[in-house]
Amino acid sequence: MAAEQKERYEARLDSFSLEMETIDDAIEKAIARHEFPYRDGALLEDMGQRARIIRIRCYWYEETYETHKEFVKHLARRERFELLHPKYGLLKGSVESVAIRHDDRLRTAEVDLSFVEGLIDSAEPERRPDVLKSTESGFVMGQAELVTEINQDIVNLLGTEGNDIAAAEIDPTELIAYQIKGLTQRGRDYIKAVDAYVAELGGTLNTVGNPVGSLLDLIQYPSTVGGHLAGSLARTLERYTVLYDSLRSAPRRYLSQLRNGLGALGLTHPHFTKHTQIAAVQRRSLETAALYQDDESLREQLKQRETAQSFDALGRYIGTESPWEPIMTIDDIEATLAEIRTDIQTAVSSARGMTSLKTMAETLLEYVSQVKLERDKIITVETPGEMPLHLICLRYGLPYAYAERIYSINAIKHPSFIPPGEVRIYAR
Repeated sequence: MAAEQKERYEARLDSFSLEMETIDDAIEKAIARHEFPYRDGALLEDMGQRARIIRIRCYWYEETYETHKEFVKHLARRERFELLHPKYGLLKGSVESVAIRHDDRLRTAEVDLSFVEGLIDSAEPERRPDVLKSTESGFVMGQAELVTEINQDIVNLLGTEGNDIAAAEIDPTELIAYQIKGLTQRGRDYIKAVDAYVAELGGTLNTVGNPVGSLLDLIQYPSTVGGHLAGSLARTLERYTVLYDSLRSAPRRYLSQLRNGLGALGLTHPHFTKHTQIAAVQRRSLETAALYQDDESLREQLKQRETAQSFDALGRYIGTESPWEPIMTIDDIEATLAEIRTDIQTAVSSARGMTSLKTMAETLLEYVSQVKLERDKIITVETPGEMPLHLICLRYGLPYAYAERIYSINAIKHPSFIPPGEVRIYAR
């Protein structure tokens, strides 16, 4: 007796219309079997559903025959696909395997594919953005925009003569005053002011060396007045970050000291105060992003430690050591973000055309917003009396490894002597 032909349906995978039939549809459970000596059977633990696999066969013939080649090429892409199934609705996942059978003479083709449905990516929040990489891109773009801003300010200040000064090619190792000729007294005074300020920047922290292999090594500043001034500012500001490097283990204090140190630059040179403040906030944005990135790495280490086993089957302690540096508290993160975004806004107000400043501000805000999503899992509890932080973890059913993260979201002076009152903890 001939096998009964399966029913065909109209479906869609991304932008491709399909005539298909379902070959197989498998749903499996992940069951952990715990077996014990001298006892029959096993203790079963349902670990959830495995990835659902749907095997379908698509038909291509006559006028749709040539389209199957584009379809197969589309399946080779490394991305998530959307399958609009006639019975199961919209499914998102990946294509695990493809089998093709075609006959050029009859202009027919059959394409069998295994579609694996994905659920975890749509149910869990996305990984936090790479805040340092995005901010570095904004910083590099911002240096070019700063050069443009300086040149435009020269033109605004000196008019037609400013165009000649901004466009002039110079040797950055020599004084500019000897290189640009035919200027008015006003133009000569401006060039002398540039030389004086660049010399002052070069003498600032001249005993501190600029680090080798820094981001500035990748930036090519143009051989113009604007490029010379922007490059000098960037190198001086970088030396300040080296000066305060020992404070990085206390991020909030480090950023505060950096802000205070850079705040006095350019105040005695009114022509360049604006440019100095813009360059300073660019550098501080970069340093803030670097500290956030380091903090994220420490948080990931803590999370891995919290889920790791602390003792082996024989009761021996095998727990991993915690990170040496403490993670930033929510208050620290919010305070540093508010401070840098306030200064970015001041810089944006003076240079509306510098879009990189807005990009860096948005990047930092997006990162902090992702970090603060964890606060949705926080509840407030009342401690009946003075007790250590690890005992609070035990009292509310949390692993003792949670202690460090709980410490980071509370204003706790001493983790071994927490007074009675409200304490924020993570809910499980």
